[in-house]
Amino acid sequence: MTTDDAIIRYNFVSKIQFKDGDNALSKDLKIKVMQMRIEFNKINKVFNDDVKEFTEGITEDRFKDLQQKENRTEEETKELNELVNKYNQEINEYIVKRSRDEVEVNDYEFTVDEFSEIMETNSEKTITINGTEISAPDYLEALYELFVKTA
Repeated sequence: MTTDDAIIRYNFVSKIQFKDGDNALSKDLKIKVMQMRIEFNKINKVFNDDVKEFTEGITEDRFKDLQQKENRTEEETKELNELVNKYNQEINEYIVKRSRDEVEVNDYEFTVDEFSEIMETNSEKTITINGTEISAPDYLEALYELFVKTA
């Protein structure tokens, strides 16, 4: 599985609600979901830390100086914009390359019965992933595609 696949899975599994009114996931399913969250979050955290370290490593003092300067000249503003574009390109290239790295992770899946339990506690909620609101039916469909394996 790639880092990107693991992060996508984390984004979806981390939004699973354990209880909604009278509906609640079984103890075993809660444990399984928490194991998944923990394992996928470790990959997510390492990725985010690596991107932060990369970003800090490529940032020059001149960039920091220009960023903090209040009254920049036109030339300084142009230089800052060029540095921003350069850094954004380098960071994006790093993210794309790094997100393709293969990671060792358990191949988690839900049975149809487990998914049915999840559906009961998550059928009324709209979730937000990376700033995008997703309706309950769309969320559950994506969750099914990611985690339920049918013969």
